[in-house]
This record gives sequence, structure tokens and C-alpha cells, in this order.
Amino acid sequence: MTLKNIITFTVLLLATSAIGLLFFPAKMLTVVGIVGNDQLNFLLRVSGVGVASLIPGAWAVRESAGSSPLPRAVLIGLVIYMFLSSIVDFLAYKQSIVNGASIPSIALRILLGIAILLLAFKDTSKK
Repeated sequence: MTLKNIITFTVLLLATSAIGLLFFPAKMLTVVGIVGNDQLNFLLRVSGVGVASLIPGAWAVRESAGSSPLPRAVLIGLVIYMFLSSIVDFLAYKQSIVNGASIPSIALRILLGIAILLLAFKDTSKK
């Protein structure tokens, strides 16, 4: 799989997550076993704005990923988001704040982050 394909898949996942967070926050919370309320729904919507803001940059670097410092910086920022959000979710799982439904998402974000890093730096070393 190419870096472009991985980034495209990641952008689609980010868009799906952003739509869920912005428009269906209570339903997103119930998936992991949390009952939504007005404050939590607001916080999820704010998080959805942050996730949505990652999409244009990630989409823009699909063609030029790894070719210069700017696309690499965008990809590193995306990978940092993937890893840090996974850590936050894993700690919430370990503290029984969320249920086991969060584990597949954690694993997928870590795997995508690793794939993006490996492919981005592999592409860089060839140039």
C-alpha cells in the first residue's frame, strides 16, 4: 500500500469521526459506554472541530508527502495526533472511563500512525 492510499484512508476516517463528533456526539459517547449530557456533547463537538481541521492539510499532502519539509511536518502533526489520542483513549480504558469498544480505534490509530511514519520516511530516503 502506498503512502497516498494510507493518507486517503486516514482522511476518510478523520472525516467520518469529525461528522460523528460534530453532529452525533451523544451517539459517539454511547459507543464507548458514556452517557452524554449537554457539557459532554459540547466538548465532543469542540473536539470534532479539531479533528475536522486536520483534514485539509492531510488531504493536501497526499501527492507530495515526504517530498519537502512542509508535507513531512503536516504528516508528523497527523501522526502525533494519532499517537496522543490513542494514549488518552487507552488511559481512559485502563481507568474504566470507557469500555472495550475503544480498543479497535486505539489499535487502528497506532497502526496508521506507524504506517504513515514508515512510508513517509521511506519515501524521503529514496529522494
